Amino acid sequence: MATVTIKINTRTKKTQHLFGLISEIAKNDKNVEIIEGDESPYNEEFVNEIIKSRASKGKVIKTEDLWK
Repeated sequence: MATVTIKINTRTKKTQHLFGLISEIAKNDKNVEIIEGDESPYNEEFVNEIIKSRASKGKVIKTEDLWK
């Protein structure tokens, strides 16, 4: 058995049709399986730091004190 990875943008009609066709084949044939994976390419710790940073109010520094 071969494994094929296909990334499909489901916003277009052609790709929606293709995904629907593959889904129907997978329902009726046990030799075809759809494995959905939405793995993030980003480090989880880094993403959590960004989310934490966006939630904080930040710190205001006067421009005169910027290079001190």
